[in-house]
Amino acid sequence: MDAYGHLRILVSLIIGLAITRTLSGLSRHLQEPQNTDGRATQIVWSMVLLLGVIHFWWWEFSLRLITHWSFWIYVFILSYASLFFLMSTLIYPDHLNNHAERGAYFIRRRAAFFALFAMSFGFDIVDTLIKGREHFESLGEWYLVRTGIGLAIAVLAIRTMRSRILMWLGVAWLICNGIWITMLYSELI
Repeated sequence: MDAYGHLRILVSLIIGLAITRTLSGLSRHLQEPQNTDGRATQIVWSMVLLLGVIHFWWWEFSLRLITHWSFWIYVFILSYASLFFLMSTLIYPDHLNNHAERGAYFIRRRAAFFALFAMSFGFDIVDTLIKGREHFESLGEWYLVRTGIGLAIAVLAIRTMRSRILMWLGVAWLICNGIWITMLYSELI
C-alpha cells in the first residue's frame, strides 16, 4: 500500500466520526421536533460542518500528488482531519440531557468552535502548499479571498453572542463556500 492509501484509511475514520456525530445530532432535531425551538443556529452550522467535511475529503484527493512523505506530514493531515471531529463535538456534545441546554451550549462554546473553524483555514493553506506550489497557484486568487472571508466570519462569530447573527454568518458561509466549491470542482482532479 502506498503512503497516500495508508493515510486515507485513518483520515476516513476521523472524518467518518465527525460526519456520524453531526448527522446523529441533526437526526435528534428530526426525532424531537418539539425540543428544537431556537436551535436554527446549531442546524445551520451543522450544515456548514458537513459541507466542510465533505469538501475536505474531496480536497484531500490531491494528496495523491505528494511523492515524498514524512511522519510529520502524516501527523499534520491527521490533525487537520481531527479539527472537523472536534468541531462536531462542540456542536453536539456528549451527556447534555436537557434539550434547552444543547442549543445554549453551542452559543457558550462558540469561541472554541470558531477558533477551530479559523484554524482550519491555516491548516488548509499549509495543506495546499504541501501539495505543491503548482497546486496552490492553480486555485487562483479566489482561494485566498475565500480564506479571508472564512477567517472574517470566524472572528465575527467569536465576538457575537447573538444566535441570529451566528445563524446568518453560517448561511453566508454556506453560500460563499458552496459557490467556490462549485466553481472550482466540476470534476475530480
